[in-house]
Amino acid sequence: MNTRTSFRISIIAVVSAFAASATLLAVTPASAQTGPTLLQEKTDGPLTLSLWSANGSDAVGVNNTYTWIATNTSATATLTGVILGSHWGDRCPVDRCGPVGPTLISLAPGCGSQNATEFPADIARFGIWCTPDIGVTLQPGQSVSGSVTLRPLGAGVPDYTVYSGYIDSNGVSHPLTPAISNHNPVAPAPTDIQMSGAASNGSPAVGSTFTYTYQIKNAGPWGTGGGLTFVDTLPAPLTYVSSSLVQVGIDATTGQAVQGTNPNGCTSVGQTVSCRIGDLDNAGSFNQATVTLTVVASGAPQQIVNTASIHTASPQTDSNTTNNSVTVAVTTR
Repeated sequence: MNTRTSFRISIIAVVSAFAASATLLAVTPASAQTGPTLLQEKTDGPLTLSLWSANGSDAVGVNNTYTWIATNTSATATLTGVILGSHWGDRCPVDRCGPVGPTLISLAPGCGSQNATEFPADIARFGIWCTPDIGVTLQPGQSVSGSVTLRPLGAGVPDYTVYSGYIDSNGVSHPLTPAISNHNPVAPAPTDIQMSGAASNGSPAVGSTFTYTYQIKNAGPWGTGGGLTFVDTLPAPLTYVSSSLVQVGIDATTGQAVQGTNPNGCTSVGQTVSCRIGDLDNAGSFNQATVTLTVVASGAPQQIVNTASIHTASPQTDSNTTNNSVTVAVTTR
């Protein structure tokens, strides 16, 4: 087994070489770049990796082109087996990263898709190689580049990672280094959060238990970023008993929709009940949550008017705030 083959096997399973060769170009000083924004730059010995963004920042539903360049900065040494790889997810919540978006629009010539086994499926939607499997040779001052155009589907903190690797002039392998992880937040685009609700009994007996059920949906056009907060300050004639939150989410392993109850989703302080709801995508079953409040009708017979509301946890444009609350009236007997 030769050194080059050993190097590739040591970092990842062997993939098919791309038919198109990688593009070699002369080093371009950062000061000469126009338009694109340099997001990050990492160096390992004589190899420097830089990540550029055409838009400078991401927004939901807006195409953006990323370019990454590996440059041999040595004045005398030739580098062999230089590879460029990447994996791209969309948003990365605090508790986990999920295989959500972005939409792959196009790849630069010389770039091709990785096999799903070659990138971390729990935090990436797709992976890309932009060199042949055996890598390329870079003479002093030469670079190799890769590029991808994508469209973020959800707001939040993304997991966009690009990496390189090389064999130095002494035959020593440097696998998966340098590497860059880009976590600049994806800005949310306008959305429309809608709320409806009803009581299980419009005329409950004094001292009896009944429930309020609220449906929270996202009518788009884009997904939310930063989650939502449900708030219901119960009128004095009501006594809080319990609450539950059911939301459709994405399984980190399968990428499929799963519905589950979050027992820790809601809290109560005095008469105020609040529930933290995860982001709602504008797509099928991923755009809804259900909050159920169980209460006791206390006091004397009377009409009880209860208003609940939903709010985006982070600043975001809601195209219609008039449907962000619902009022339910019951008359106890």
